[in-house]
Amino acid sequence: MIENNRIIIVDDSEEDLTILRNVFYDHGIGCRGFVHDDFNYPKQPLKGVRFAFFDIHLNQSGDTNSTLKDAIQHYIASDNGPYILIFWSNNTELIKSFIEFINRQDDDFKSNLKPLHITSIDKTDFLSPGKKLEERVDSILSSDFVKCIIKFDESVLIAARETINKILGIIPYPKDWNYGISTESDLLTQKVFSNIAFSLSGLSYAKNNPDLAIKESIAPIFKHVLEQNNDNYWQQYLKPLQDASTPKDLLLPENVSTEKLNSIFHIDTTPENLSIRHRGAVCPFMLNDKEEVFNKFFELSYNDWISNTFKHLYDKCAPDKIQLIALEFSAACDFSQNKPRTNKYILGVIFPSEFSSKLKKGLPEYSYLLPFNFEFKGMKVAIGLNLNFTFNLPAANDILIKPLFILSKEAMDMIGLEYSSHLSRIGITSFRKK
Repeated sequence: MIENNRIIIVDDSEEDLTILRNVFYDHGIGCRGFVHDDFNYPKQPLKGVRFAFFDIHLNQSGDTNSTLKDAIQHYIASDNGPYILIFWSNNTELIKSFIEFINRQDDDFKSNLKPLHITSIDKTDFLSPGKKLEERVDSILSSDFVKCIIKFDESVLIAARETINKILGIIPYPKDWNYGISTESDLLTQKVFSNIAFSLSGLSYAKNNPDLAIKESIAPIFKHVLEQNNDNYWQQYLKPLQDASTPKDLLLPENVSTEKLNSIFHIDTTPENLSIRHRGAVCPFMLNDKEEVFNKFFELSYNDWISNTFKHLYDKCAPDKIQLIALEFSAACDFSQNKPRTNKYILGVIFPSEFSSKLKKGLPEYSYLLPFNFEFKGMKVAIGLNLNFTFNLPAANDILIKPLFILSKEAMDMIGLEYSSHLSRIGITSFRKK
């Protein structure tokens, strides 16, 4: 059972905390309430918080702003993600003062724990009997912006539940009730999910990565269930999309990083055990000296290679800004089914993305630029490949080290198609008049 921190309420008054908490309980909505004191914080700041209700006056005798700032960072983890901050207070005049206090400081708290939306509920209006509090909470949670956050979370959870229900629904469990799970039922369930695991990826891959194999096999069902619901909250909220006549009407705002967005969709740096033999692995070379790498493995000058592959980069970019990499590009089916093979790599470079636009002009047919830039370790970068330089990695690897990241399956499929087209290009004898 995972912690449900979606809604948290923090108040120094247990009576006031109970009033707000019961509004959610009465609707069957789970929330976590905390009676605040300066010595009773959670052991670890919470993750997964979407709605945080804070009494703005948590310390009757101390500094209100400092106490509240300290409380927020003790209750909400810095990597929590987007959340809505609602001040539950009969001191609403203090809200502006607190916001000004935070904005005067340029620290990690201000950047890491910035709410998507700040609003308030005034205690003085709602501590008397009646449904005003319930109506106010409903009004906060029903704005188009907040509704999308709530509903999408719910849609994903519902789709996951329905996906499992569909699979469990085909298993012939005994008709009679039994205390506990029978050995027969347990074995049936294991056999069904074992078949699901290896059906997509093959037996060897599934045995080595059963959890990943189950997720990959079930993902298409989950996607289908998610797509088939009748939600229309994005339709109501995405007014720019409804008003657009051409794609140019939907250009990303200047202050939104396309590189960061591409990183979310196309690169994975999270697995701790990244392998150089993983499809899409972007690997540096063991040797730091690029000339030494080329002399040892390719019997060619690095300067000749880079000047022929990406001339503008060679002419304009500082050499230490260019990192030599090898990209693993096994066939998708061979990788997923872990078939015996040698791992094949394309030689390429990572470089500052500011050079990519000019590189696109007049590239040789063997040079390929990924059509998107991305962000890696705080830098905006691009990847270029030389499709004429591929090599197989020997069993005893003394060439490459742990990958920087893994490119997405979609990006690898695109590169594979480009490489196939490059291999199959033909020249024919032909004649034409001007």
